Amino acid sequence: MVGTPIDVVPYIRGVQLVLIGYNGYTKGSRFENDKIVREEISRAANRVRSHMQNMFDSQFKGGNIDLARSAKQCMEECDYLIEDVSKSVAGMEHAFLSGQSSPSNKDLKKLIKHDHEVIQMVTKAVNIANSSEHSIATGEGNPKQLILQTTQMVSSCRGFFGARANVLAGLKQKKVKRE
Repeated sequence: MVGTPIDVVPYIRGVQLVLIGYNGYTKGSRFENDKIVREEISRAANRVRSHMQNMFDSQFKGGNIDLARSAKQCMEECDYLIEDVSKSVAGMEHAFLSGQSSPSNKDLKKLIKHDHEVIQMVTKAVNIANSSEHSIATGEGNPKQLILQTTQMVSSCRGFFGARANVLAGLKQKKVKRE
């Protein structure tokens, strides 16, 4: 990367607040940064799953099958997200002899912004899951609604993370010039 565009700095700073060592895919650290982002998404999804497991266990033991079923559904969605992340394509091999073009600043900006948004979404899912567990513990609020919101947020995060493959696909192939 030749230089960091000024308009992408807030996204890099946002990701750096969560991920120590992240530097916005500078040359020489692209694989490491990609791995850091994917590990954080998996870690956060595991935190959501842990909250849902706690609620599932307590509600199942307490006979509240409706809430237990909702928590189980959210756990399954977390498992799907974790699997998607673990099986996702790592991006940006070195362009030399790889058939891959070097990413432009525009491409990197798009990827950095996308990573920032995915991490925000999964962090929001963790917060909602925490609120739903708190709601059950205190008896305040509507825990089922919060569990369903968590499930929806994880599902949205899964879809949005899947779109990351499209961003990386734009970095994968050298454009062949036809004469």
